[in-house]
Amino acid sequence: MDRNGNAVSTEDSAVTAEEPGRRKALSVNPFIAALWLLSALLIGGGAWVFLNANAMVGPSAGGMPTSFLVFTFAPYAIFAGLAALICLLLWHALQWQRGHR
Repeated sequence: MDRNGNAVSTEDSAVTAEEPGRRKALSVNPFIAALWLLSALLIGGGAWVFLNANAMVGPSAGGMPTSFLVFTFAPYAIFAGLAALICLLLWHALQWQRGHR
């Protein structure tokens, strides 16, 4: 019996006893974790730019000011972050449905 009260076959325990140095498979997909982080950064960064837009206004010495470029791309960053978030939620829902069939 395992800690949850489920029956454990003796074949599984024999395999683990023979290979004590065997590593368990990584349960978190690193690409999915990176996408979650990227999504949070895009949404948070775009929102931060909008919240601090008043502090970015000022005179420029010519050319295209960086603050204008950052403010111009902020809505697209938020949109990309939200699109990634929706795709990740859909992916997790499909994974959950596949595991519960």
